[in-house]
Amino acid sequence: MSDLKDKLASILTRHDVVTGRELRRRLEELQQRRAAGEYEIDKVVPGELVQGKDSAFYLVRTQIPMDTSHGVIPLNTIHQIIPEHIALAACDPELEDFDPTKTIFFDVETTGLAGGTGTVAFLVGLGYIKGEVLHVDQCFLRDFDDEPAMLDYTQEVLKRYETIVSYNGKSFDVPLLRTRFIQNRLRPATERLRQLDLLHASRRLWKARLADCSLRNVEEGILGFRRHGDIPSEEIPEIWLEYLRTRDARKLDRVFYHHRMDVVSLVALTSRLSQNISAAHENRLEYAEDHLSLIRLLFRQRAYHQVVELGNKLLETETEPALRCTCFEYVGFALKRLGYWDEMENLWKQLLHELPNHLAAYLELAKFYEHRARDLSQAEQICRTALQFLETRIALREDPLDENYRDAFQFRLERIQRKLSRNTQSFFEEP
Repeated sequence: MSDLKDKLASILTRHDVVTGRELRRRLEELQQRRAAGEYEIDKVVPGELVQGKDSAFYLVRTQIPMDTSHGVIPLNTIHQIIPEHIALAACDPELEDFDPTKTIFFDVETTGLAGGTGTVAFLVGLGYIKGEVLHVDQCFLRDFDDEPAMLDYTQEVLKRYETIVSYNGKSFDVPLLRTRFIQNRLRPATERLRQLDLLHASRRLWKARLADCSLRNVEEGILGFRRHGDIPSEEIPEIWLEYLRTRDARKLDRVFYHHRMDVVSLVALTSRLSQNISAAHENRLEYAEDHLSLIRLLFRQRAYHQVVELGNKLLETETEPALRCTCFEYVGFALKRLGYWDEMENLWKQLLHELPNHLAAYLELAKFYEHRARDLSQAEQICRTALQFLETRIALREDPLDENYRDAFQFRLERIQRKLSRNTQSFFEEP
């Protein structure tokens, strides 16, 4: 029996298994230490208590030298950005005088993603640049009663800036903060601020390559930054609620790190936007997908001269057929908008040389010969060639797009033939 007890004790010790009595003792000790405040936020994360009119909140300040690199991006490169690039990426002309020193970099952690009046921002991050230092203020609620003081402080900081930069802030962070201001009978400090939402800008420039433009994926794929000791975003609300119940802030250390990195990434990503656009103009982009995404963005912004310039640069080097095809299309339609008819004709012909069955190229050339070159015979021949190809392909497969093209070419062909018939009749009727 003694040997059996010794073996059992050895197994329990080796696998760190505790008895019920030991477990109760440890839990009682943990509760006592929590009740004594040994794990409160000020013991875990260094900061200060900021007193408001009727309440106080906990503020954690971090100063980061601007010569620090965040991944492959030195933070001080934000001073070299071209404001017009920021306006382009944001699709917002109001940002053409964007100044990073007059900008607040903003992020929140909340009790949920619903965004309604019951959702609270328990951690508000305010990043701003002073000289060669990036300051990150993290405003933390130790309880719901801290919110008025935190909102007062946030409001005073926002008053000093012109632009607010966020990641999905237009849809979530900024409306949520506005709701919290109103709930606390404060005038929303966000109303006068211009907004740069880096989620939308990132999708415009990098979605073709990354597909997933979550901040974590953009950090790794664009900034070359990989977090260490981070915590999944979806776990953060429960950690704060657990803190409210237990007053044990030990897990919050990782939450503050996660939140601080979110803010710092906003600075680096803003700089990277401008670098990306400059690299495309200098033909230095590593990925053709990024080059083509910028061409698409410029086309949507009606910057047709730049579409032609960047498109021709891409066509000089890119060999992948699908990317070349898309690039041809953007350049072709840009030339059409500019009225550069000879260049447009040559480009569509070049596309047909590479892709003999490109229907959009056939259609654009048919339009050109009918309405601009006034060469009805050439327009008729193009329509016939396209229809012959379409009839064969429709017989082999059913595709509504093919049928739409067939109807368009048939309609155009019949009109051209009527014009040719009238021209022939006029010729023979002349005295």
